[in-house]
Amino acid sequence: MWDSHFVVGVNYWPRTKAMFWWKRFDPEEVREDMAEIASWHLDGVRIFLMWEDFMPEPYTVDPQMLERLRQVLDLAHMHGLRVIVTLFTGHMSGVNWLPPWLLDGDRESDPRFRLIAGGRVVKGRLRDLYEDPMALDAQVRMLEAAAQAAGDHPALLAWDLGNEPDLVLRPRTPEAAVGWLATLTRALRAMDPAHPITVGFHSPVLEKDLGFRIRVLAPMLDFLCMHGYPIYAQWARHPLDEQALAFLARLTASLGGKPVLFEEFGLPTAPPGQPTHNVSSQLEDRPFEVTLIAEEEAAAFFERALEALHQAGALGAFIWCFSDYHPDLWDHPPCDRLVHERHFGLLRPDGSRKPAVEVVARFAARKRPVLSPPTLPVPEDYESHPGEALRELYARFLQADDSARS
Repeated sequence: MWDSHFVVGVNYWPRTKAMFWWKRFDPEEVREDMAEIASWHLDGVRIFLMWEDFMPEPYTVDPQMLERLRQVLDLAHMHGLRVIVTLFTGHMSGVNWLPPWLLDGDRESDPRFRLIAGGRVVKGRLRDLYEDPMALDAQVRMLEAAAQAAGDHPALLAWDLGNEPDLVLRPRTPEAAVGWLATLTRALRAMDPAHPITVGFHSPVLEKDLGFRIRVLAPMLDFLCMHGYPIYAQWARHPLDEQALAFLARLTASLGGKPVLFEEFGLPTAPPGQPTHNVSSQLEDRPFEVTLIAEEEAAAFFERALEALHQAGALGAFIWCFSDYHPDLWDHPPCDRLVHERHFGLLRPDGSRKPAVEVVARFAARKRPVLSPPTLPVPEDYESHPGEALRELYARFLQADDSARS
């Protein structure tokens, strides 16, 4: 499935187009970006198919978008990069982006996030992604079209069925999540039995019951993914707690009994020369403070985080994300309200490199072997009290780590 070494990659949105890149597709920009990424000795990129762009109608997959997908894979392959393709990108960076035909159902959308459909902010109730027959048929139709277009491409590394799908809509029950995943994995494997399948889970599914129980879903997946951000995790010791990432990787592997790719981690940085400081961002329902980390501190964090994830036995780690967004995008979602989302990149808004690039490139060049550390002693009843169990396990994890170092 994977190369024998710890895979290092980056989540990719173009610096000047972000979530609008499929509509405003510029192959020359993508070519330059892939060359830049390859120069850092990285192994791969993760890309996202905006659902509305690829499926403007429930019975139609846009052939032009499928051709653009193929072009992206060609450009990645030209520079020796492998690609994880995330099929259903509904939630992204604090906004839910959905095709208008999904706004015809009985489920209330998450009030925390703006809902954008048809290029505008809307209010609406959603078809149930997990149980509504029309929504399920549409998802199968789209993944079949994507597999037919790209399943034979040498740059394809894996399929990701969704980016943090609970943030778009939570399954009514854990059984609904099982049925949804069974339907999609069965259809995708029928089209492409060669490439592994995963889902982009994030740490909140380990902190509370959001319908996605990793222990139950893992048998249907080829490997597991976890996304973790100490800046958001209230149980982490501090915003630069790299051990929180190692713990999440170990916990996910122990729950699911499958290898884990740490598919997202990162932090927003302060402008060059500025110290660490807080800024105010705005979700749909509330303002909140986020810490922007000084660039040199961020570089040190990436060095520690990559080392910790390697020692934790992860398959690899994909950084969030390739670049800060150009100021021309700051008046558009998500950057207009979520100020910190402008600054998560390894490149600055002008395209210059942050200090973290050198750290990441140096680590990636070493091509370290994947390790197999011991599993965590996860209690059988973890899912009945996940938040409490997670905190208890993290305290034990830190104690064990301290003892090992001593």
